[in-house]
Amino acid sequence: MWIERQPPELKVVGSSPASLSMESSRLLRTVLCVYECMRLAFLVGTFVLLQPEGAITFPWLALIAPGAMFLLMVLFWRLNMSRYRVYGPLYLAGKGLSVITTMFWLFFVRSYMIRELLFYGAALIIAPGIVFFLILGDMLSVWLVGRMMRST
Repeated sequence: MWIERQPPELKVVGSSPASLSMESSRLLRTVLCVYECMRLAFLVGTFVLLQPEGAITFPWLALIAPGAMFLLMVLFWRLNMSRYRVYGPLYLAGKGLSVITTMFWLFFVRSYMIRELLFYGAALIIAPGIVFFLILGDMLSVWLVGRMMRST
């Protein structure tokens, strides 16, 4: 009796569609975490620079403290998406509220820095740039979270 041996099949680790999806989801979570870190640093700098004249910094920084929750949510998603994915709708609702309140603050605050920028004409570039960065970034983050929620 003759037994014919077949060579074992070679499997390339990480090439299945499921593992590619996991890798892209991990990459998206990392990108989202980096964005939220940059966003929080940007908001802190903006609130400090554009605070109302005669005001001390601390109360104004308290307005962006809830923004740190976005960073924490994304960080926990980065660590364990399946466990913390239930916070996705909270993230999306918070982003909408964040955009509204930041725009309200930016357009209605009376700031010495804004008056100085208006004097030099730079406010026409900086204020819309801030709003554009926040709105575009938040819209992209909402899209990424939506995509991550559907893929996991």
